[in-house]
Amino acid sequence: MMNITLNQLRAFERIVRLGGFSAAGKELGLTQPSISQRIRELESALDTTLFVRNGPRVSPTAEAHALLAYADRVLETETELRERFRSRDPMRGLLRIGVSENFALICMAEMFRRLEERYPAIKASVFVGDSGALSHQLNQRELDLAIVSEPHVEAHVEQVPVGISRLAWFARGDIALPRDTLTPRQLAGYHLMLAPPSARLHATVMQWFADAGAVPVRVSLCNNAAVTRQAIVGGAAIGVMSVRLMKDDLERRAVRVVPTRPPLAPHRVSICFQHSESGPALRSFVDLMRGLIVQHGLFDTTGFDPPVPRKAAARRAAAPAR
Repeated sequence: MMNITLNQLRAFERIVRLGGFSAAGKELGLTQPSISQRIRELESALDTTLFVRNGPRVSPTAEAHALLAYADRVLETETELRERFRSRDPMRGLLRIGVSENFALICMAEMFRRLEERYPAIKASVFVGDSGALSHQLNQRELDLAIVSEPHVEAHVEQVPVGISRLAWFARGDIALPRDTLTPRQLAGYHLMLAPPSARLHATVMQWFADAGAVPVRVSLCNNAAVTRQAIVGGAAIGVMSVRLMKDDLERRAVRVVPTRPPLAPHRVSICFQHSESGPALRSFVDLMRGLIVQHGLFDTTGFDPPVPRKAAARRAAAPAR
């Protein structure tokens, strides 16, 4: 079975657009026999006739018109691919973004609006996941950039700290609690809904219980923050959530914070991206994401140090004193 090649599709597309074999050959720098050979191979691979020949003139068949749409898409993708890897710039082609659910639920629509304004030709692939999944995909180079809580990433991934995610236990607004402040041992007796073990949040909560020598007796797992929020609002369980994500529910008193002693440790959040792609365009996008985070108050930046990429900080530390 003969394979379809880019050269065949390029010759076919030029013949259709320019109206003849000679014109296509002249533009592509090929002889007419070479152009004809490519079309014969393409017709053989597709088992169809693409042109009706009438002396020096050719007319595309109905199958050729159908093929043209496919050829255009393939050749456009090939052009994008060449430009993307020639420039080493993920903003020229498909940008692979990873975000937490907190960011997705609060900032996603605005992110796409700003992307459209600044990079009208860009295509984005967005993965919404927990910190473990995002860290893994960054380490495997499956994402260009991600917003991650407590990232566990390898040396080829740069980190720009952007704030702190405050965490708390939440329950339905009218739930009765035995005390104003609960200890891990007291809270362990309730039905709890937690993120799955792949999430850094799960490890934080379980360590909080372990430090107090407590073991939760009834834990349900949910990998979707919006669903967990619904379970809390509905009174089905008590759960740990980002304080920012529950802001609207708190203001309308649909939920209440369950005060605990000790409180849950917050998570440090970073924008992480591949060091090999850290050119001006990608750093501009990092600034765009930081702007969204500040605009929506997604993370707490009170007393937070100005963001310095991890590799830049390492280079400063290694530089000789002057």
